[in-house]
Amino acid sequence: MNKTLLTLALLAAAAAGGFAVLTARDLDRREQDVLSRWTELHRAEQAQFAEMPAVLALADAQPALDAAVRTNARSRCNLLAQFDSGGPVIDDARRFDLYKQVRAECTGGLFRLLAALRDAPPLAADSHVQALGRSLTQGQATVDSARERYRQALAAYNEGIQHLPRGLAARLLGYEERPDFVRYADAGR
Repeated sequence: MNKTLLTLALLAAAAAGGFAVLTARDLDRREQDVLSRWTELHRAEQAQFAEMPAVLALADAQPALDAAVRTNARSRCNLLAQFDSGGPVIDDARRFDLYKQVRAECTGGLFRLLAALRDAPPLAADSHVQALGRSLTQGQATVDSARERYRQALAAYNEGIQHLPRGLAARLLGYEERPDFVRYADAGR
């Protein structure tokens, strides 16, 4: 009888250990997918601003252009560079809030700059000015698609954390639910 109980206890321990290992592997894979999708989203957002340096240089070469508009766009957009290093902003609610604020201010500054540049026909025809305008408007569809893929990956990860018995194993292994700051950012749009 003691042998049977010991055997059952060993089998149960092995099953629990195997379950924990499988859960950890699955959650690691899901977490990597979340981080990969965030990187994809961040790159799509950065691509919207690819023409920004050329347009700012063009604006700087126009003495008749309103200096306040030009300075505002440059100062707002230069702040975006601080988010290109230092780890994903999705792991820090305060940093993410600052990121979305800076991004919105940069976008607004660029739209005002584009409006000023389009008032001068030769500048309006410039390929960089046109490309930036298209990127900020039509490029949003690419950002929205990347955002949706990020949300799907995040939902899959969080689902793995929430449901029993996996949720219990996940908590014991130190995995925590990730908040969807991106969704909160969209609510303010």
